[in-house]
Amino acid sequence: MKQYIIPQNGNFYKANLHCHSTNSDGKVSPEELKNIYKSAGYSVLAYSDHNVLIDHSELNDENFLAMTAVEIDVLKRGDSAEAYRPCYHINFYNEDPHHVALPCFNPKAIWGKRGDLRDIQPYIGTPDYVRDYDNINDMINEFAKHGFMAMLNHPTWSQQTMDDYKNLDTTHIFAMEMYNFGCDLIGYSEVNTHIYDELLRNGHKLFCTATDDNHNHQPKGTLGWDSLGGFVMIKAPELSYKAIYNALKEGHFYASSGPEIREMYIENNCLYVETSPASKITLTTAVRQARIIYPDSPHIPLTQGKFDLSKVYPGYIRVTVFDEKGRMAWSQPIWGEFSGKR
Repeated sequence: MKQYIIPQNGNFYKANLHCHSTNSDGKVSPEELKNIYKSAGYSVLAYSDHNVLIDHSELNDENFLAMTAVEIDVLKRGDSAEAYRPCYHINFYNEDPHHVALPCFNPKAIWGKRGDLRDIQPYIGTPDYVRDYDNINDMINEFAKHGFMAMLNHPTWSQQTMDDYKNLDTTHIFAMEMYNFGCDLIGYSEVNTHIYDELLRNGHKLFCTATDDNHNHQPKGTLGWDSLGGFVMIKAPELSYKAIYNALKEGHFYASSGPEIREMYIENNCLYVETSPASKITLTTAVRQARIIYPDSPHIPLTQGKFDLSKVYPGYIRVTVFDEKGRMAWSQPIWGEFSGKR
């Protein structure tokens, strides 16, 4: 019997889960962003402006869904702004798209072009909330009390190490950015496989995402334009807020900077993967037991792969697909005896 890692039923919906508009430090309006992404085949866009929480459901139509989100930043305290000071940037996604009262509110933290939003942002609790780097778990848990799930953003740009992550409570963090296109474009090596595997090996059960983190400061068509480079493909029964939110929460998606993972399942102790044309497919495990599949000919790309799991030790496994341009797609991890987090 086939055990589907990506659900067999439902439709794929392309999504960017990290996006900035003119409501914070982005160059493009929410309406313009909808046109950019929808015309490129995206169905879902999470408007995660810095420190402001706005419902954009007026932009929804039968083929487009705006997610209600916010990016919160917490900087480690230090004596100098120029010194090495790691930070947390965390995206929070609200289960209720119309609930825009912001937990852990600090009006002084609203920045960018729309600083005037500090005067009209609804919030929960007291103003001037102190975001403490060393007590980040309290902030995450406070958001969770009000129906938010979290995503850990761009750990390379944030200059964090395992010392920063080891005590992180990931109960309410559903994912980490495996790839951040915007950070990659400005010179950071934001393919975070090493950090991600460290977290998984240390017991943090997180899904992985690829995002744009777009600000669109460079003109469209130039090499610095930071849209349409990182995305997730969500498998859901329909394009509704509830269905998309639940699919993300359950890990019914994969992350990509280009290639597709069209099907993935386990049968008779083997893992089968069907992909768009690929130059190689790898299997990463929790131990020193990696696997790789190459095409039989350099002129004929792979479109499927099969991995024997009988000699893979327990822990977790995950798949990466590479195309001829070096772009990658990442499956979600399958934990334990390959039963998955489902």
